[in-house]
Amino acid sequence: MSCVAAAAATTYVHSDSNVQEEEDGGDDGDNNGDDKCSATARGARDGATMASVPATLLANDSSTSSSSTVKPCPLRAPLVVTVVGLPCRGKSLAAHKVARHLSWRGESAKVFTVDENATNETLSEISLFFKEGNNVAIIDGMHLTRASRQTVATFCCEAVFHHLLIEFTCNDKCLQENVTDTVQFYRQLEQNADWERRFRERNEHHTPQFEPCSPLEGPLITVNNSEDPMYHSVTARGVRGAIQTAILGVLASPVIRQQTFYFSRHGESEYNVLGRIGGDADLSPRGMKYADRLARQLGGPGSAPDSPRPKVIWTSELRRTIHTVHNIPGPRAAIKDLNEINAGICEGLTYEEIQERFPQEFAWRDQDKFKYRYPHGESYLDLLQRVDSVVQALLTNTDVLVVSHQAVLRCIMAYFKGVKPDDVPYINVPLHTLLIVRSYGYDFVVETVPLKVECVDTYRIQPKNCSTSRTTADALTTVPAHFDAPLTQQMSTTIS
Repeated sequence: MSCVAAAAATTYVHSDSNVQEEEDGGDDGDNNGDDKCSATARGARDGATMASVPATLLANDSSTSSSSTVKPCPLRAPLVVTVVGLPCRGKSLAAHKVARHLSWRGESAKVFTVDENATNETLSEISLFFKEGNNVAIIDGMHLTRASRQTVATFCCEAVFHHLLIEFTCNDKCLQENVTDTVQFYRQLEQNADWERRFRERNEHHTPQFEPCSPLEGPLITVNNSEDPMYHSVTARGVRGAIQTAILGVLASPVIRQQTFYFSRHGESEYNVLGRIGGDADLSPRGMKYADRLARQLGGPGSAPDSPRPKVIWTSELRRTIHTVHNIPGPRAAIKDLNEINAGICEGLTYEEIQERFPQEFAWRDQDKFKYRYPHGESYLDLLQRVDSVVQALLTNTDVLVVSHQAVLRCIMAYFKGVKPDDVPYINVPLHTLLIVRSYGYDFVVETVPLKVECVDTYRIQPKNCSTSRTTADALTTVPAHFDAPLTQQMSTTIS
């Protein structure tokens, strides 16, 4: 296709004379709802621009008359994110944090690491990545010059992809902390190299080349990085659509380089012993024993002097979690979003009772456990959205103990383990086990510590045969009278 933005790229790279005119220009009111490969597509919803085109170029170029056609960019077109900034500004940590969050929320995101700028080979890999059905590519490099960024912008325009720029800066204190942290990490890989000198020389070499991003280059997020939330700041221009807004939300929180989290289910409950789900049952005798053992592990009575001590403790609002942390010292909060998944009409039942009373419901849940929603209850998909705020709050802290429930912790652990949404319901989070999560570079390492207190096993493997011996019509006869609609009608919205 012939792309106006691509044709104008060279002119823009060598001239900023049109910046004020473009910023003062308004929408012509003739947008049909699709994005255009132009900075003037103000009505765009999910990635406003593919490549930059100053407004005066569009006005003066005969090829951009009202009769010409610029190919629209579909709302759900793939997104290319170009990371911009000098070395040791926190770019890579943030890029991987964004990719992890998007993948956890069901997008297909990947970080493409380049030394300085995206190459033709990089762009070819991204094209193939999108052809395979993925939708977010993050190019983690420096892209210090407008020409290097324009290469990516033109590629996006011609391929009809959304494009977002993220520029990273930081103050001198944060830069020195980043250099020190990066040096320590690389020394583990090669101890004999003088990494500090390498990074210092790399910064000195590239600093004169840096051309800050202009708003005319496309949708732009600028991050002034700091671990201190009082100094960390984010500004955005032209950001539109769910994915770009989600990225903005992730970047709004500072990236903490060294983090440790502690996760545990409540001690065994009276309902666990009976095989019943949900409810607000208290701890069983073995659950109380686990609570004492967990306290000795985390700074409570009988703990060793060097045992870890959480800075803050989060539980659900249910008795079994609150009583599990009763003897662990530290400030605490009972958080509604950490409550167990709502099983609706199945609350308090055993799986055998559910299968007997609602055989079709039981089969449907086994067929698609992630999307299945209990009638008048929740699905794992609902739960993943519910705990998003908890995960984002965790990432701004460290040394947090979270005591919650099986389904909730599956959703949270999926973030740290990088598990795809469909596999979330089958993550094994056993009772009476402490999970310690530590950051390591861009990733997280999960340590499993069984505390050796006997308990029931509540894990159900994914069944291979999800059929039921009773027909749907038979199943409908078991529906309680208080249902507002036939079961088949409810499930049409439940599993969508």
